[in-house]
Amino acid sequence: MLTPKIVIRPKLCTGCRLCESTCALFNEKVNNPTRSRIQVMKQHSFGLFTPVMCYQCKNPPCVPPCPVDAIKRDPDTGVTNIDYDLCIGCEQCAAACPFCAIITLPDKVVKCDLCKGDPQCVKYCETKDIEYKSPFQAYHVNRAKRGEIAFANLASDYGLPDDVPNLVRK
Repeated sequence: MLTPKIVIRPKLCTGCRLCESTCALFNEKVNNPTRSRIQVMKQHSFGLFTPVMCYQCKNPPCVPPCPVDAIKRDPDTGVTNIDYDLCIGCEQCAAACPFCAIITLPDKVVKCDLCKGDPQCVKYCETKDIEYKSPFQAYHVNRAKRGEIAFANLASDYGLPDDVPNLVRK
């Protein structure tokens, strides 16, 4: 079974952090964004906000470092989960994640598990910055993003007007 993927469009994110509050409420039963499985990274100098969460990698780098095999990929859903009955809290998985998507809390480590197939951050994102798409749809959205970035870089290299990439998007 192909797992739907979270697709993030940082240009749409306003930094409201509603996704963080929703996640913490759903998973931890407390309105405390620091206990969220999604974190909004802020780049104030660029005015950019980027939600970061577990990308459910095909070959998750967080799995091999776990000394007790507490992190496993569900064969039915494709979601990588932490088994808290086995987890010893060594944080090796957090250190191995290249996206800093495993969050270290005082009492445990947490990561996005797609809210058991019903991601709450997607439901409550007002700007639709966070979407839940089939792998096919996610591939095409990401491919379009890569093309847009490449075209913008090419345009700047050749001194084209800044609005040229916008014409391509329409």
